[in-house]
Formats: sequence, C-alpha cells, structure tokens
Amino acid sequence: MDIQAQRQLLFDKDESNGYIERESAIDEFLKTMPPEDPSAAASRRPLAGRSEQVKLIRTTRRPAPPDQAERYVAALEYMLERLSTPVEPFDVLVGRMVEGPLPYELEGIPAGGRSHAFNPFRPNSRNGGHMSLDFGVLLKKGLRGIAEDAMDTAISGAASVGGAAGAAVTAPQRQYAALLLRAAEAIDKWSQRWSAAAAAAGNERAAKALAVVPAGPAYDFFSAVQSVWMVEMILSCVTGGRDFAYSRLDMALAPYFDEAESEEALEILTSFFMKNNEIGGLSSELNNPMPVPCAATNIYLMLGGRGADGALPLSLLFLKAAKAVMLPQPVVALRLEKDSPRQWKLACMDAAQSLNGQAALYNDDVLIPGLIDLGYTEEQALHYTMSGCNRAEFVGHQSADYFHNCAQWLLDAFNDENVDDMDDLLEALGREARAGAAQCAGNERAPADGELRFCLESMLLDGCMEKVCDLENGGQSIETVVHNLVGLGTVADSLAAIDVLVFGERSITLPQYRELVKGNYAADPALRTRIALRLPKYGNDDQAADKWAAIAGEIIAKAVRGMRGDNIIHIPSFYSLFYHKNMGERMGATPDGRIGGEPLNENQSPGYGRDTEGITALLRSAASLPQRLCGAGGLNIRFARKLEDVLLLGLTETYFAMGGINLAVNIVSRETLEDARANPEHYRGLMVRVVGYSDVYLNLPEYLQLELLARTEIAAK
Repeated sequence: MDIQAQRQLLFDKDESNGYIERESAIDEFLKTMPPEDPSAAASRRPLAGRSEQVKLIRTTRRPAPPDQAERYVAALEYMLERLSTPVEPFDVLVGRMVEGPLPYELEGIPAGGRSHAFNPFRPNSRNGGHMSLDFGVLLKKGLRGIAEDAMDTAISGAASVGGAAGAAVTAPQRQYAALLLRAAEAIDKWSQRWSAAAAAAGNERAAKALAVVPAGPAYDFFSAVQSVWMVEMILSCVTGGRDFAYSRLDMALAPYFDEAESEEALEILTSFFMKNNEIGGLSSELNNPMPVPCAATNIYLMLGGRGADGALPLSLLFLKAAKAVMLPQPVVALRLEKDSPRQWKLACMDAAQSLNGQAALYNDDVLIPGLIDLGYTEEQALHYTMSGCNRAEFVGHQSADYFHNCAQWLLDAFNDENVDDMDDLLEALGREARAGAAQCAGNERAPADGELRFCLESMLLDGCMEKVCDLENGGQSIETVVHNLVGLGTVADSLAAIDVLVFGERSITLPQYRELVKGNYAADPALRTRIALRLPKYGNDDQAADKWAAIAGEIIAKAVRGMRGDNIIHIPSFYSLFYHKNMGERMGATPDGRIGGEPLNENQSPGYGRDTEGITALLRSAASLPQRLCGAGGLNIRFARKLEDVLLLGLTETYFAMGGINLAVNIVSRETLEDARANPEHYRGLMVRVVGYSDVYLNLPEYLQLELLARTEIAAK
C-alpha cells in the first residue's frame, strides 16, 4: 500500500466538511416523525464558524416514537439502509463515511462534537463515547451472537447481576433484547452491502470478511481487524461519539494471529492505523475541528503489559505499523512491568520517542495493585486500560470524570481567617478537597424502571448484556469516577512559600500575605519576583518543596478515596488535560508568585520554567507525589533530541521503581518548533505530545503552540 499517498489525502481533505450522507439520512428520518412542539425550536444551536455558503435549514420535525430506545434503533435501521458503501482501489480494510458541506442545523453533543439538531442518537445520561470496549467478545461471538445471548437470558427469565443469578427478567428487558437483535441485523444488512461493494472493487478478502463480520464471529486475522474497524466506524461516525478505546486489542486479536503471516498482518494493521485517522480528521479539537459527532476523537489502544506475554509478536507488530503511518491516531498506551521481556521494553522506548507523543508508558507494578486497593477486582485491575487521555478503566467499561481545581482549594484554605499555622492550613485544604470532590458523584443514569434507553456500545460493555440492561439504564457491573486533580505543583510551591516566608523567616505575616496575593502582588512586586524565582520549587528534587507536594497530594487523594457510594469507585489522578490553563485564567493570584490569570502547572509537571535541575531531579520530584493512591496520572517531558533507547529505559525503570505511573516523551527541540511556526510548509506532519495525546503541531491553536514552546527542554547528552 502507498502509505505516503494516503497520508497526503488525509492532510489535503477539507475539514470544514462533515458526514453529509449521515446528516441527510437523519434529516429524512426526522421527517417521518410527528411534528415537534414549536417551543422546542428555541433550544436549537446553529453550528458556529461555518462557511457563508452553508445555509442552515431548520427542520420542523423531531423523533417521537414511544421512547429513546425505539427511536435509536428505528433511526439506525433507516440510516443504514441509505448510507452508501464507497470502496477505493487502495483500500485494504474497507469502511468510510462520505463527506461534504452540511446544509443542516447542527448542535453540540456531550462528546464535544456536532450533530444534526434532534439527533436520535444523542446520549442522555452518558458522555457519548469515552469508554474502553471489549472487542474480544465481538470477535468471539459477533454482534448477532451477543444479541442472541441476551435474548436467551430474557427468555430464560433470570438475568445475571454481578455474575450471580438476579431477579426475574422484566418486559422492558425482553423489549431491549429484541432491539439488540434488530440493531445487529441492521448492521449485518449494511455489511452485506459493503461486501458486495468490496467484491465489485476487486477486494475479495474484504468481501469475504464482511459477508460474515461483524454480525458473526471472526474466522481469521483479517476478518477480526475488519470486524473491529466496522464497529468502531459505526459507533464513532454513524451513531456518533468520541474516544471508543480499543482496550487490550493485541490480546483480543492474538488468537487469530499467525506469526508466520506477519508480513500480511503488518499490511492489515498499517491500514487499520491509517483508517483511524479518517474518523475525525487531523484538526485539533481546540482549533476548528471537523463538524462531526466524533470531532477530534482520540482513540486509545493499550498494548503489552502483565498478562500479554503471549501476544508479544503481535504487540511488536502494532508498533511497527504505527511507525509506518506516523499519524496521531490511535493513541498508543504501552504497559510495562519490571519483568516485561527486554525486547518489549526496548521497543517501547523506541516507540515513545519515534512516534513523538503518540505513545506513552504506563507502570503495571504500581497501577495494578493501586487499582485493586481502590476496589477493582484482580481481573479488572489486570486488564486496566485508558480512554479519553487519562481515565482508568478496565476492558468493557466507561468511567465518569471530573476536573478539580486544587489550587483554588488551597487558595480558599489560605484565605480562611481561622487558619493560623501550617497544620490549620492543611486541615482547611482537606475540608475544601472533601467538599469539592463530594459534588462529583458520577454519571447520572436513567432508572432501570424508567424510560427504556439504548446505545449500541452497551453490547461491548461489562455487565450490560448479562443484566439485559443498557448502559444508560445502569447496566454496567460497577460505576467508576476519575477525579482529575489539577494544579498540585502550584499547591506545593504555594505551601513551600508560605512555610518559608511566614513560619520560617517570619518576614511577612499570614494576614499580610493574604492581602498581597489578593492584590495580585501589586503592593510588593519585588517580593513577588523573589517568591517566583528564589524560593523552593517542585520539580528540582528540593525537599523544601517536594515534601509539600507529597503532603498536599496525600490529603487531596485521600479526600477522593474517602468518598463512598453504592457500587461506585472514586479514583484520584494527578492530571490536568487543558484545565491548567482554563482554571488558571479564571482564578486570582496564588501564594507561589503566580499572577492571576496565568496557567497552573500542567499534569504532574512543574510550572513552566520552574524546573532547572535536569531530568533526574524532575523525576525524583514527580515520584514524591503519592501516586500509589491514584489510578491514573500523567507526566510529559520534552527532549531536544532522541536518546539511546537503553538510556531512556534506565530513566523509565528508575522512575517507575520510585512509584511513577506514567511517562510521555516529546522529542522535539525549541529550534524545530520555532522553525515550524516560521516555515509551516516544511512541517506539515510534525506531531507533538499535547497533554494526554498527540496532535499535529501546526493544527493546534497558537496559544497551545506557544505553551509547548514554554515547556522545559531537556538537552539529550
């Protein structure tokens, strides 16, 4: 296959277009529905920033069958009968959406994308996508087999709850099982049309596979990957949603892989990597993403790690395919443990650097016992995975997640007039953390005895089919909530400054310090400069700052872990995504010398420019965080040039042995980033690690390009 030609097509596509056939089919489906309540029109939101040529046509209809489940499946059947099946001569795997200008009113959906107003697939009590799917069960049973098993449970009269016999199956559950079968049949009919189109294009391998999958079980490696791709495309692009993660796909595919056929398998996986970049295009989610329901999707693929030794040849082949394609999707998450094969370790070091941010490293030796301690079963913890950048899940699961401004918690505690010393301050910080975390209880689910809900992805989620109950009706075996704790570096530096100035030197009183910070340091800019530049800072292996990172981190993480609920686990994580900027913009100055409106520290990194002692000091500081209490987290580092793989392995193993759980590497110099901004025509394919994923540098908004420039650069020796 001509990889460069296909890459060029992706870079050249018009990303102002959307899935024109999908939106047309939705529009026609809505016209078959009874008229809407006219007052509902006020809730519509037109697509912002579209070309003047796009005329917004306000539909006067809305779907109104009895409940959401019936609407969803009826719309799926209607659409799949009408969507075309384009097959290109260069296709290995087949399946793509037709794109074009959208003359329809679009609205925002919870996943962050855009879809037709009154979209019948719009999620109600879930974030559309952002989950780790169990593709292993798809390959073993096929969609029809999964649905038939659910129907058998409904007919037998007793659903399984948590692996044990439960209450008698209700009439809504039987209705739900029937809808599962209808959805599987609708997808099979569409797949048969894809099969015919592939045969007409001369792609006999795809034609044979799509005559069977995804409705039926996979029978070889190609059919397995084709099945996975077809379901991923449907969920992302037809029903719509973001970040449907592939979980431990190397383990799911391993039974179908013959190492003697590695050359053929590599071609298949290369096509698979290429296909993933068609879903949401190459634009940034923060900078004019495609107007599609899966806008700026980031699809996580977890490889290797404990339990995956038998899949090692296939795991290595995945990395080879990723290096051949060199595009942002899927985001590769690489699991390591101290006993991992050295071949795997070195391959991961090469991928972490060569893929330039597309691959990140995760520490099984800390994460697995940590997740068990949080409440995962041993099996769930063994098969942990990530979705949506930093959501600690297991195969076949969806978490909720929230972002908490820890720096604001510290600031509120600092301004509490009842606080007189460091012990009081830490106690107040704990109160703020417990109160803040308690406001975030998890995804709201519709009561199981309420409106019947349906989302296709429930077929690949743990618990839903056993209970014959949709995700939106509470079908998961357990709920998990990831609490992303933002700004801990800012908190640590603030506590260090307070300790030095107020209780060490006694050069300023606590009330005076409060007034100085409230006034944005205008009363004493020289002191602000000293605080910002001279006092101890997290990131430099300085215990005067790192001890406060450890103390505050433990207080905040335990505030999350102390939350209780029925069948729910709360997971702390020191991670920021983009919220270090967003939250910083909305809050005033902090005691660490940070001016109001400036960003907080990103992920587990120090504030930009505050780490000055090199990579070893930085890793020691990050290891001081109580990561053993967490189920996720992120640390990004930027090297000016590639290290020897054995050197990076030594750094990684040392950091992981100290308790670190994640490491992501950017190999790009400041000189390269500056030249890319000055001469963009030479750097169209330059990828960088953003926060929890990689992106094309020049497609990022300018402020984020500058932020990446501001990150500390480590000179490789």
